[in-house]
Amino acid sequence: MSDEIRARRENRRRFLEHLYRCSEERSTEYQDAYEVADELEIGRQDAERIVRYLEDHGFVTKTGRTGLVLRITAHGIDHVEAAATREEDD
Repeated sequence: MSDEIRARRENRRRFLEHLYRCSEERSTEYQDAYEVADELEIGRQDAERIVRYLEDHGFVTKTGRTGLVLRITAHGIDHVEAAATREEDD
């Protein structure tokens, strides 16, 4: 697998895990995807691609008509927790 593909997969994983942590630790479940991208040092265009991918898989849902405000879904939470469980088992 190329380094570029590996980096994309890693960024999607980090993005979703960040949303998971935010949903558990912060008072609001809604996050601005551009702010998340800034925190993770991911470019805006890549953030838009990540959100599209995560939304297509049912891991996040966008809210509002402008910007990229989103929240992690129950399916997204289950995905993060299942991945963490698999890593612990390995």
